Amino acid sequence: MAVWTDLGENWAADVLFGSRSPDTALSLGLYTAPTTEPGETAVIGDLTEPSGNGYARIDLNRGSWTISGDTAEYAEQTFTASGGDWGNVYGYFLATKDTTPLLIAVEQFTNGPFNITDGSSIKITPRVRIS
Repeated sequence: MAVWTDLGENWAADVLFGSRSPDTALSLGLYTAPTTEPGETAVIGDLTEPSGNGYARIDLNRGSWTISGDTAEYAEQTFTASGGDWGNVYGYFLATKDTTPLLIAVEQFTNGPFNITDGSSIKITPRVRIS
């Protein structure tokens, strides 16, 4: 389950109690570094994403999450390498779609990394504990 970053907690508070308008979507991305789970103080610049070979972040639209108890979950999303390898993928993240994206939450795979080769896919079901 994805862990909130400090920036993500501040972003949520600003949407709920401050003047920030809710985003229409968040971005789902993958990271190939670091090889250990990023901490609460992590920022988007601390992560290295796959480059090229069909990689692109996926938009997760507001209102399309399922909330059950203290967990928000989005439908399974598929990333497929095309035209070359991505190498080892260690986890996924959620970020805002701002010009300078904010890292909202991040999850290191407990059973990874996964070596994504040309033509292979990785499926992610984004989950975030709200509490």
